Amino acid sequence: MDFPEGNERELILQVATRLVAGLGYDGTSIQQVGEAAGLDAETIGAYFPTKRELYLEVMRKNHRIRADVVIPCSDELRTAPHEEKAAALRRFADSYLDLCLSHPEIALLWMHRWMSDASDIDLDAIDVRPMTPHIIDSMSTATDPAGADAQFITYTLVWCIHGFVLSGVLDSMGRRSGAGDPCTLLRFRRHMHQMLTRVALLDQHDDRVDDK
Repeated sequence: MDFPEGNERELILQVATRLVAGLGYDGTSIQQVGEAAGLDAETIGAYFPTKRELYLEVMRKNHRIRADVVIPCSDELRTAPHEEKAAALRRFADSYLDLCLSHPEIALLWMHRWMSDASDIDLDAIDVRPMTPHIIDSMSTATDPAGADAQFITYTLVWCIHGFVLSGVLDSMGRRSGAGDPCTLLRFRRHMHQMLTRVALLDQHDDRVDDK
């Protein structure tokens, strides 16, 4: 990684993000971050006095990246009239999928959290959780008329996308295929569109997508 001289803080954050995404918070030490960044522990401590503070900043940055994409799409879904609700729902799913494809560390960081990594650190401190009720509230404008559960639909979308980005699927021969295969990615995208629009009982006449 090439960084302008003096931009050590960003270097530390990027290295820490990569290590925590791969090993988890509990499996990553300040020494490992320093070795990977080519910096000593004292230099890292000048920016982040504790591993906890470094982790919180990693998650803050992760939160900002997600919020920049998710909040506008969520607001669009919330305000879309009924006849445009299906299209807004598909765009929401596409945007989150594309975000996770371009930033695979998002799914990795949260997969570790789901497995109780850094369980002693409350992310309310960086306003991570308030984004979820905002999304669920927007989702409810599409799902409530159909009697569907907005909270579980929201989490189902996240679970499916994170799982696909990290693991893909196995074909009938036991070969793994995932986001790196254009045909598999297109099939998954179509599946998400169909699942969301059908559970919300929305018009599905255009729930197929063009090749990307």
